[in-house]
Amino acid sequence: MRKQIIINSILIVLTFIIAFYGKRILNSCISLTFPSVFLKVSYSYLWWILPSLFVLGILYGFKNIPENLGLNKGLITGFLFSIITVLPMIVSSAIIGKIGDNLDFGNLLHTTFIAGFFEEYFFRGFLFGILFRKLKWGFIPASILGGVIFGLGHIYQGSTLIETTGIFAITTIGAIWFSWLYIEWEKNLWIPIFLHTLMNLSWILFEVSNNALGGVYTNLFRAITITLTIIITIRYHKKRGLNINRKNLIINNNS
Repeated sequence: MRKQIIINSILIVLTFIIAFYGKRILNSCISLTFPSVFLKVSYSYLWWILPSLFVLGILYGFKNIPENLGLNKGLITGFLFSIITVLPMIVSSAIIGKIGDNLDFGNLLHTTFIAGFFEEYFFRGFLFGILFRKLKWGFIPASILGGVIFGLGHIYQGSTLIETTGIFAITTIGAIWFSWLYIEWEKNLWIPIFLHTLMNLSWILFEVSNNALGGVYTNLFRAITITLTIIITIRYHKKRGLNINRKNLIINNNS
């Protein structure tokens, strides 16, 4: 049993690495052009989708993929929870920012819902979720692995060492926070998907920041949103107990 867990863990991590970096490696060898932005975006995310879905199907059954990712229930709960908690960010961004004159709805859709959905599917549902839920990784190693890679994937936004370090730190911590919410809300991936989407929307639609680091006011209201998610989540589990406890921080004995 332990040997199988190790083999499957290696398979999941290798699949993730190949899917995440495969496009970049191929593009360094072959120059590809696309007639439309839609095809370019589709090509990028297919690198994530196809290998991960294939491996999930082989390991746990193709019909069980939605359940294993956390997409089989809780869509309305995820949306309502996210609307309530992200509202301070949306309202504050509308006040201190403004909608750009040359708003591109295609790009807005890509950077909010599409990016939010696929990043949560790939990082939280596939990498963290399978390692934690199926392969007995504790919350700390599973969330930190995904969080560090998630953070590294955003450092391109930085233009100075301090800014790059700040972006890496805040996106890594954000990834761990998303992982915690995902598990605490009964493995409901729609919680981090809608949170990610609406938080992106509040910043990008009103052009309040050029990167994930943000400024004083944007981070103030981001902190309010994070605090709200924590308070509501703890109250939600007050009578039932939290799913993540000291017993499964390092090794998940409840998988």
